Amino acid sequence: MTSLSDAANFAKKSLKWLIITLAVLGIIFVLVSSVKFLTNWVFPKKPPPPTVAFGKLPKIDFSEGIKAPANLTYSIETINGELPILANKVKVFAIKNEDLIFGDLQRTKIIASKVGFRDEPEMLSSREIKFTESGEIQKTLTIDIVSGNFILDSNYAQDIKIISAKPQSVEQAIITAVSFLNNFGLNDTDLPPEKIQTKLLRIDGISLTEVPTINSANLVQVDFQRDDILKIPVINPQENAPLTQVLVSQNQIVAASQSRLPIELNLFASYPTKGIFKAFEDLKAGKGYLNKNPQDSSGFPIRDAYLAYLETKNSQGYLMPVYAFKSDKGLVAYVEAIDELWVK
Repeated sequence: MTSLSDAANFAKKSLKWLIITLAVLGIIFVLVSSVKFLTNWVFPKKPPPPTVAFGKLPKIDFSEGIKAPANLTYSIETINGELPILANKVKVFAIKNEDLIFGDLQRTKIIASKVGFRDEPEMLSSREIKFTESGEIQKTLTIDIVSGNFILDSNYAQDIKIISAKPQSVEQAIITAVSFLNNFGLNDTDLPPEKIQTKLLRIDGISLTEVPTINSANLVQVDFQRDDILKIPVINPQENAPLTQVLVSQNQIVAASQSRLPIELNLFASYPTKGIFKAFEDLKAGKGYLNKNPQDSSGFPIRDAYLAYLETKNSQGYLMPVYAFKSDKGLVAYVEAIDELWVK
């Protein structure tokens, strides 16, 4: 019969061996983890290769941009005197192919009524309609009933009340513009506040002239940019033609437009890039486009370079990246970023 002292000794021995076993297991775990760490440090895993799941991509249509002058000379004048090393692959996103569905017309009529257009529209095509409003100024609203893109226009330049009036403030103009776009289903996600830019404009006959102070202005132009995608900025072909823009007078919207692409953020493929140095050579070879006309038609100092997505008004099937070369006063030049082996 086992005595109490025998049981106590057995328990002590079992506890001792349990502690030794746990200590050995702990040492083995630390050694295995250290070996894995050292192996990954000395022989790091290669990143997964680009998927190129869409096959060869179409060449980007740069026709909405401004062709760079042939005599433009590019010089690298970054902080360290070198071009940055950028990612060797980047995601390409599909553009949704939208079709007309039942209810699109009625939905569009409801949106138009919210912004003051209540009369029956004119059918311009199977998917485009035009509303007309005769108020203090003549206004028209043309909408693509499938995409929701629109153009609001008016004869504001001939209206003496608008020509003689001043905007309330830039802040109020932004509030008015955002409220107007909310009627089209856009919210802060579509219109990130930090991306909003404004200009003060004076009506000079049929032209608009940018002015420095609100006391000299008749209108505030409010421009909206799409938010970054995966920390990569989305740019437009021309600085003065953003894809969402609103003109605000003292107390009303006198013009506006939206031409956004339905980007499918959950449908993408990764592609290799050509590299910043090849892009720079393409730029010097005259393959670049500009977001506006340069003030100096001969010199283009490059202050920075980065990858960006170029969103155009016309869909090319995919949202594709470009190398953007930033100069002074908002001037940007851009060239295709995808490796030429994967471009048709």
